[in-house]
This record gives sequence, C-alpha cells and structure tokens, in this order.
Amino acid sequence: MKKMLSLAALVLALPAAQAGTIALWNFQSDAIAGNNTPAADVGTGIASSIGMTNSYNGTTAVTTDDVLAGVSSDTGANGLSNTSQIWRVRGQNPGNGWSSQAAIGTQGAQFAASTVGYSGITVSFDWYATTQGEGNLQLQYTTDGVNYNNVAINIGANSAAGLASLTNSTSDNTVTGAYISDNKKSNALGGQDWFQGLTATIVDPAAANDANFAIRLVNASTGADDLSTQGTALNNTSGNWRFDNVSISGIATPVPEPETYVQLLAGLAALGFVARRRKSA
Repeated sequence: MKKMLSLAALVLALPAAQAGTIALWNFQSDAIAGNNTPAADVGTGIASSIGMTNSYNGTTAVTTDDVLAGVSSDTGANGLSNTSQIWRVRGQNPGNGWSSQAAIGTQGAQFAASTVGYSGITVSFDWYATTQGEGNLQLQYTTDGVNYNNVAINIGANSAAGLASLTNSTSDNTVTGAYISDNKKSNALGGQDWFQGLTATIVDPAAANDANFAIRLVNASTGADDLSTQGTALNNTSGNWRFDNVSISGIATPVPEPETYVQLLAGLAALGFVARRRKSA
C-alpha cells in the first residue's frame, strides 16, 4: 500500500499540460515601415505575404508589405477600428499585387511557427479588407510545408456585422470547402470592417509536434467569383488586406525532471515485482 501511495504521489508531481501561445504577431515590436517578413512579437515565427509579386493584368507588381498605424476612420458597418500597429499586405510599382487572375489560394499571407512540444493547435486573427479588397478569405494549414488543407473559421459575433461563414461545393471559381465572405452585405458599408477574434481549431493530429507547421490566410476565389467587399468585380487596381493579433497556440506538456522519471520507473518496476511474487505464491 505504501508503494502505491508513493507512486501516486509521483504521478501527481508530473507537470500538467498547459495552454500557451506558440507565436503571436501583433506588430507592436516592428518599426512603421516596409516589412515583407515580420517576426513574431511573442514566441518564434515568421510571417510572409504570398503572390504579391506578379505580372497579372498587363502590369508588374512587386511585394511592398508594410507595418503601419491604424486609424480610427478605418471603420465600416460594424463600427470597429484598430489604431494599433497592423500589417498591410499588398504589391505596387505599378500593379496592385491583388488580382482576380490569381488562382485560388495563391494570394494573401503565411504565418509559420513550429509546434514541437505542443498539441491541440488553435489559431486566431483579426482581418481587415479595404472597400476594393478581396471579399472572400480562406484559412489553410500545412504540416509539411508543401501541401495545404482548408479548415473552417469560427466567426463568432462578427456575423452580426455581415461577415458570413460559407461552404462551397459547386463553383470551380471558389475553394471547395470552407471560407468567410465580407461581400454579402445589403448596405453600402461593405469593406473597411475590422473583424476581430476569428478562430479555428486544427484537429489534424499531424499538426501537433510539427516543425513545419504554418497557416495561410488567402484568397478563396478567382475569376468571376473574385468580388470586392463591395460585392462588385475586383477592379485589380486597388485594395488590400490587413492583419493584426495573429496567434498560433497549443497545449504544452512540460518535460518532467529526469529524477522524477527515474523514481516513477523504479516504482512501476517494484510494483511489477511484487505482483509477480504474489502470483507465484
């Protein structure tokens, strides 16, 4: 009995799993300037834009992402603004970067952070699109840095401001799967909305303890389906996306002290020995 109590005490002494932030980008550590690859402000990770350097629409665009200070006038139907530092994804010189000619899932931003030592991976972010920005966004994740999987986004209270959570299975010009849309409003205030606290849970077990983990926030549509937040065809000459508070989190299980493991194994061995002796007797 004493051995069993001692073993139970050792088990209780093992560190408990704890939720924690793996990487967070709130862009407060960055200078207000051009920045194509902002590092995480908390934890370790790198962000980068996707598909902003291109030659769509008969022009040439070069990636010109930047960190800028938000302004109170950047509000739409939901009345929310963000006056902290944010990250703008775009191309210029002279093209706009964003284009309805781009294939589905090839324009937007990627946030990469190793999940080694973590399970139960979750994602959250704030998203803003200008009035001429693309209105359809999808979330993807990768576990190998090559193949990307579509995952549903929980929009929470943002549905009250006109953000829609949709699933496509019919149109070839929109991702087959889940996406969110800011171009379904029935008013003139489409665009310029800060949608805050958008979340997703990555249930794929391969996403845990993965050195190659990354998420992408990218265009969900192309061609005729590629509408601005005004619900009109993308003009391909203006508009962009902006992000803030992009977080990758998980549940970490701290590694116990070596001596705790030794004592636990010794206790298990002792119990096994006693059990074998009793069986022989």
